[in-house]
Amino acid sequence: MTFLCEQVVSEIDRHDLNCDPRIFHVLHLFLTEPGSTVAREVQRLIASEEGLTAKALLFVYENFVQPNVSSEKQFESMKRSQGHLDAIRSSAETSAKLCKDAKRKSAKDDVIKALSDNMAEILSRTAKLEQELAASQSEIFTDSLTGIYNRRYLEAEFATRQSRPTPKYFLALLDIDHFKNVNDSYGHIIGDQVLKLVATAIKSLIRSQDVLCRYGGEEFAILFDSADETECADVVERVRLGVTKHKLVNRKQGQTIGSVTLSAGLALVEPDDDFDTALERVDRLLYKAKQAGRDRLVIQA
Repeated sequence: MTFLCEQVVSEIDRHDLNCDPRIFHVLHLFLTEPGSTVAREVQRLIASEEGLTAKALLFVYENFVQPNVSSEKQFESMKRSQGHLDAIRSSAETSAKLCKDAKRKSAKDDVIKALSDNMAEILSRTAKLEQELAASQSEIFTDSLTGIYNRRYLEAEFATRQSRPTPKYFLALLDIDHFKNVNDSYGHIIGDQVLKLVATAIKSLIRSQDVLCRYGGEEFAILFDSADETECADVVERVRLGVTKHKLVNRKQGQTIGSVTLSAGLALVEPDDDFDTALERVDRLLYKAKQAGRDRLVIQA
């Protein structure tokens, strides 16, 4: 194991890379699993003009290594960690209160003071752990471009809901119509701005109990906590009409892009559905909306 680690470090030094744990992980797989997809991708990068760079290896990690880690396990692990933190905080707050009560009763000995100081330190450390946990969760489950949840979060939340005794709720998929035309006409930078604007608009139009995720390139998913078709359809229609009202302008170039429309599909998630089955059902409805002329919602019959 020591020799293998030395080999990884040697590769890092040879290519003048920083010793990021993610880069170390990729290179470790490159050396130990030469037939793997990761190894083939690293080999391709080595042979390329750009060579092996930190940015390229981080991309390999995010696209080939990180997706292999179970979203559900990460989700549950974070929930357990948060539970532990809540318990620590509760215990520390109780102890701190007892110490204050003891001080008011003139118990001035050094033990009480030390205990009080210790509880204050625990509370401080707990706050830092909570910040680190939130940052970690954000990195794993947040779409870096739009700031909303990503597909990994959608999968994890879906699994959590399906574990309920009687899971029944609606799922919607929404797709920006003719988005390729935006990229082709105005460039990918403007395309990214449109995605961010649409994500922000959708988030402002759904309810607090609805979960919004970026599902694909220009696709968004809304996971409802309701089995009421009319209620969920009303939210989707409010989103579609609300997004269309936004007039898009490229202020730097003084160009008016206009507005975008959304096509959408809405279907009920059944108790025995797995993630792929549910998404395929909704995706078929979204396809029907596109085929019927776009800018509309198709609901499961």
